[in-house]
Amino acid sequence: MKKLIVLLLGVLPFCLTGCRDEVRQLSGSYSYKISGIAVVEGDETRLGDEMGAMDVVRINGDSVLLTFNALTGPAYYTRALINGKKITVDSYTRSLNVNSVNYTVTGSGEGEVYDETILITLRYQSPDVKANQLTLLCKKN
Repeated sequence: MKKLIVLLLGVLPFCLTGCRDEVRQLSGSYSYKISGIAVVEGDETRLGDEMGAMDVVRINGDSVLLTFNALTGPAYYTRALINGKKITVDSYTRSLNVNSVNYTVTGSGEGEVYDETILITLRYQSPDVKANQLTLLCKKN
């Protein structure tokens, strides 16, 4: 009996870690920053850093809703899929201000989920804006 209890105590942490719900762990409020370089109307331009608050809300299963509330600019949202430590951001449309000109871009991306940090490589596309290596860094509050 004593050996069985010791065995169960040894196996229990692995069961709890393997069974934990990644999406539930990910849900919550984050601070975020988007930075990088884009080609805007043919010229390479460093985008101004966008910072703000992001919320991750579970929709169902491995699907979440990401809502972004930028400090300067409009709020926007998109869905994402979580697969273990991988996150895939669905395509979404947003307004992007570059050098006092507003552009409508389509965004998407993929990344990694760490303990309380999410790191995503974003892509923005429009007729006038192309960016393939923007960094979205999110830190849980």
